[in-house]
Amino acid sequence: MIDRERLERRMTELARIGGQDTAVSRLGLSADEQRARDLVGAWLSKRGAHVRRDAAANLFARFGGEGKVILVGSHLDSVPEGGRFDGALGVLCAIEAVESLVDAHVRLRRPVEVVAWADEEGARFGVGLFGSAAMFGRLASSIGDRRDRDGVSIAEALRALGERGDPAAARRDPAELAAYLELHIEQGPRLERAGLPLGVVSDIVGIYHARVTIRGRADHAGATVMTARADALAAASEIVLAVERIARARPDSVGTVGEIAVRPGAKNVVPGESLFSLDLRAARDHDGLVREVLTSVTTIAGSRGVEASVDELARVPVTSLDPKIREVLRHATRSVGVDAPELVSGAGHDAQNPALSGVPTGMIFVRSTGGSHTPREFASVDDAALGAQALANAIRELAS
Repeated sequence: MIDRERLERRMTELARIGGQDTAVSRLGLSADEQRARDLVGAWLSKRGAHVRRDAAANLFARFGGEGKVILVGSHLDSVPEGGRFDGALGVLCAIEAVESLVDAHVRLRRPVEVVAWADEEGARFGVGLFGSAAMFGRLASSIGDRRDRDGVSIAEALRALGERGDPAAARRDPAELAAYLELHIEQGPRLERAGLPLGVVSDIVGIYHARVTIRGRADHAGATVMTARADALAAASEIVLAVERIARARPDSVGTVGEIAVRPGAKNVVPGESLFSLDLRAARDHDGLVREVLTSVTTIAGSRGVEASVDELARVPVTSLDPKIREVLRHATRSVGVDAPELVSGAGHDAQNPALSGVPTGMIFVRSTGGSHTPREFASVDDAALGAQALANAIRELAS
């Protein structure tokens, strides 16, 4: 049985790391994320797990001996001023699920590993799903050179955490895994509207992340007539509106520009350069969405007499999760009294990397309210405990 009080106590304790009131700022590959890993590792070590970290700072805790592994977990990092439940709840419920099986002296035929992936959000370095991508060999070879806003590279950040600085060394053969399971808050309103605590994920949207640089010409704001300007910010603004228009016209698509910077950044200077982020997601025809937006970038830049360059940071295709694992999870949710619907995830998840690497993969969604990536984000302990019990039942079915 799930220990509800233990789960709630740990939720509170973990939220203190990088937390203030209901907000959490626990960036990937940071000292706070490492403190969270250390806390989780200490809990698991006390239960007799073999705990280790890999070269990408992922944390693993193994219960059992030889054979193909059932891997279960999520991530501990957050966006700046994010919520307490995104990712962290999945790690806590994975721990609670495995501990409940240990407490019940359940004999498992396969080893089970709890994983806490590093830097899923990509908020610091712009590389989402970093830890899981490293393990499954899905990172660019030059990724260690990518730098944050303070000029610190990924390799340097890893070395500061005690690793060698080479995330490629974390690669692991997917054939070692029998399955991957992840519990996560839904981050949307569908379960809340349906009055249901749990869902099963069928597919995860395709995701494209890029940084766009527009280079115009800096000029005097008073002496440069409007017809002679090459205004980088005006071009960027038109592109932002094009992203919105294109995504709205496509079913199951979203487009977001969440960061923008202007150089030289003076009130009396026509902007000479503008840099902005690009986040494109779609459940269908993701490649078509990306093509249409990038064509628009080129067209608008050309019409305004500026230059545009696009630095692709990540591209993850639409990911369908394993039908057999989905059925196991449907059975597990029914066993706790929930007829869980199948849902498409509009957010990206670490589960995409094992799924795309041929590992049978499944996800449980827990009802959440108040949005996500915000301090308003909330999931009840009762719903979390129900999800943890369903997760434990699924692990038991797959591993025993």
